[in-house]
Amino acid sequence: MCEEFLFDRTIHFDISVSKLNMQKGEKTLYMWHDVEDIKGNPDQLGKLIISNTRVLWWNQRNTTVNLSIGLGTIFHIEQKITNNNRTFGTLFRTKLTSGQKYEFHFSSPDKKLYESLLATQRLYTQSILHREIKVQFAMISQKKLNLCEKEQIINQYNNTISVANDQQDVTGTLIFTNVRFVWFSATNDLFNISIPWIAVKKIAKKTTKGLYTMIVETHQDFGGYFVGYRNNEIDIMLKECNKLHSFYIENPIYGIEVQEKIQPSFQKFDEKVQVVQSIYNQAARYQANENNDTQNDIVYSPELGLAIQKLPGDSKLCDLWNIIKY
Repeated sequence: MCEEFLFDRTIHFDISVSKLNMQKGEKTLYMWHDVEDIKGNPDQLGKLIISNTRVLWWNQRNTTVNLSIGLGTIFHIEQKITNNNRTFGTLFRTKLTSGQKYEFHFSSPDKKLYESLLATQRLYTQSILHREIKVQFAMISQKKLNLCEKEQIINQYNNTISVANDQQDVTGTLIFTNVRFVWFSATNDLFNISIPWIAVKKIAKKTTKGLYTMIVETHQDFGGYFVGYRNNEIDIMLKECNKLHSFYIENPIYGIEVQEKIQPSFQKFDEKVQVVQSIYNQAARYQANENNDTQNDIVYSPELGLAIQKLPGDSKLCDLWNIIKY
């Protein structure tokens, strides 16, 4: 599966600068200059962007120092006011599916950073059906599909049988929209499934139980499921399903829209940029403490003979003195 379709659920440190560009379907919602990454790059200003899939930050002087934080990884956001009420810090905590937690803290003179991130995160949660498979979900009202933001019904196939190897076949309705396909039972609206096109890996025509069936396979990142459907218009349904899926992959819709008077312009990066590998463990700088304390412990350094802030992870004091030469 294309990495760009997983940016909302992943975190990247010092990603290739070309991937700082807006990807397919990605839009710049908000942009700030002179934002400090307090946790990982203190006293260094950079540009911060909130898109409809992630939060991006990069050093203004060296774009190879950057962050890509998926909106789907964020579970806590708070505001911290510092510097005699002149600087507004936005702190948020993230968690990957592996269980690893990170903490990010950005400082900006504009308090709207916090408000904008909070609003975008709320919209992301509300548009979850654009990106997640849902089963037995409250999305059908009186035999009609409740549409999401920017969603349109393309076609509907009644008397479509859901085929399962270990269960009895059930008749229902299959609906194709511009962001997903939905099937629900004719007798029970809650017996349903919603699969976004972004999750689909392969669509094929196979013989099951002696009859032709449209089989849809999802990517492993979305569970690696197989679902099958059959009706009297199998060939038409199969052709339309493949067409809608192909179109969506080239023109994805993530369902997050904001009303801005001025659309922020975005600098595009090319591939001709020297990529320098840092010897410092970037991810360790952002690891969240179990007690949710944003500051590391103060420890004694025998090398310096001073009390210093405890270094993150397996980092060494000598790492702080290394300078990357261009």
